[in-house]
Amino acid sequence: MSRVNTRDRIIQAALKLFVEQGYQKSSIARIETEAGLVPRAGAFYRHFESKQALVEEIARSYISETPGEFGLDRLADFGDTRSELVAIALGYEAAMARQKPFLRLIEEIRLLDFGADLQEELNTEMMAGLAAWIAGKPAARHLSSEQLMVLVISVFGGWLFYLSMVRQGAAVEPLRDALLDEWATRWASMLDKA
Repeated sequence: MSRVNTRDRIIQAALKLFVEQGYQKSSIARIETEAGLVPRAGAFYRHFESKQALVEEIARSYISETPGEFGLDRLADFGDTRSELVAIALGYEAAMARQKPFLRLIEEIRLLDFGADLQEELNTEMMAGLAAWIAGKPAARHLSSEQLMVLVISVFGGWLFYLSMVRQGAAVEPLRDALLDEWATRWASMLDKA
C-alpha cells in the first residue's frame, strides 16, 4: 500500500485504540497491528516520530476546531452581530457534539506532560479568530490586544459555561433557547455600541 494509505490506517487505528483504551494504554505495536502492519517492523516510525506526535496530529485533525470550521470568515454574511453570535454559539454546540466520542481521550491528553502546551496551541488559533471577529465591532475598536482577549473570554465564557453544564449532565438544556436568546441579544447590544 502507499505511504498515504498506511499513514491514514495508523491514524484510524490509533484513534480507535485511544478512544477505547486510552492513550497511555495503547502501545505502538498494538497500533501497528490494528492498522494491519507488522508490529515493530518500523512502519510506524516512517510516518510518525513518536506516539506523542501521532496523538498531537489526531488532536489537531479530529478533536480541535478551527475558525474555518466555525465559519468565522463568513460571519459578515449574516449582517448583524446578534445573528453572528448565535452562529458562533451553534458552532460551539456542534463542536461539543463532534467531540463527545473523544471526551475521555481529551481529558487524558490534558493530564499528560505535553497536554497543556497542546491545549494552548489548539486554543490559540480559535481565540485569534474570535478576537479578529470581535475587533471589528464598535465596542472593541480601540482596545489593546489584552483587552480584546478579555472581551472575547467575557463574551463567550457564559455560553461555554452553559455547554460545560450540558456536558456534565446538568438539567439546563430546557433553558437553552431562552439562554441563547438572552445571551446573544445582550452581547450584541454591548458590542454594537460605539
